[in-house]
Amino acid sequence: MAVAGVAGYEGARLWHGRHGCIETPALPTDGVRIVSATYRSRYIRGPVGVAFAYRTGVDPRTIGRVVYLLPGRGGSALGMLHLNYAAALATSPSPAVLLASIDPGESYFHARASGENRLAAVTDELPGVVERLTGARPLRAAIGGVSMGGYGALLAAQQYPHRFVAVSVAGPAIFLSYADERASVGDASDSAADFARNDVIAHAARLGSLPLRIRYGSGDPFGPGIRRFAAAHVNADVAMLPGCHDDGFWRSDAPDAIGFLTRSLA
Repeated sequence: MAVAGVAGYEGARLWHGRHGCIETPALPTDGVRIVSATYRSRYIRGPVGVAFAYRTGVDPRTIGRVVYLLPGRGGSALGMLHLNYAAALATSPSPAVLLASIDPGESYFHARASGENRLAAVTDELPGVVERLTGARPLRAAIGGVSMGGYGALLAAQQYPHRFVAVSVAGPAIFLSYADERASVGDASDSAADFARNDVIAHAARLGSLPLRIRYGSGDPFGPGIRRFAAAHVNADVAMLPGCHDDGFWRSDAPDAIGFLTRSLA
C-alpha cells in the first residue's frame, strides 16, 4: 500500500498520525466462546452469516440477555465480534450476556426496492436464530453497531423502541440529507422518499428517553450528520474522541460500549 508517497506500514502509520487516527490492537478473546453459522432468511437472498459470543463456562441456555451488534458496510458478523467486542465480554461484570451479530451486506439495514431488508432480518429473525442455534432466550435486548451498522442500530431502536433497553453506536453513518447521501456513497437509499422514511435525524424523537450512547472520531467524515442528530436528540450521550472512521476507532470504543450495554441489561 502506498500512502502519500510513502510505502508500507510506515506510510499508513504516518497518514494515521496526521489525520488524528488511532491504532488499537485486537485484544485476546480468552474466556469467551465464539460460534459462527449461516441461516436462510426470508429477507435476504442466499445464506446469511451470524456469529455469537458468550463467556466460557456459562451455559447459553441460561442466558436471557442479548446484545445485537450490527457491523459496518463490507464487514461480517464474525469480524464484528473480533473488533474487541467479544474480548470486552470476557471482562464484563455481567457474565450472563450473549453477543449476536449478523452479516451486514451493503443495503443499509432498511427495506430496499431489491426486496432485501436487513433490518427485518435483525428484528424479525435474529432473536429466533439466537435461540435456535445457541439455546439462549433473548428476553431483554440492547443493540449497537458501527458505521452503517450504527445507523442501522439507531433505525431499529426508532422503529422498535420498546424492544431495546439501550443503544450504543460508534461512528454511525448518518447523512445530513438525501443530496448528501447521493454525493457520498450514492446507494444507501432508493429515492428521496425512501431516505425520508428512514431518516434517523428527522425521527430522533422516537427514541424518547431510551439510554443512547454515541462516540465518533475527530476525523470521521460522518461527524456533521452525527452532530445534527445530537442536536435533534438532546438526551443522547454523544462525544467526539480522537480517531477516524475505521477499525482502530471501533476497537478502542468496544470495551466502553459493551460496558454501557451490559450494565443497561442488568
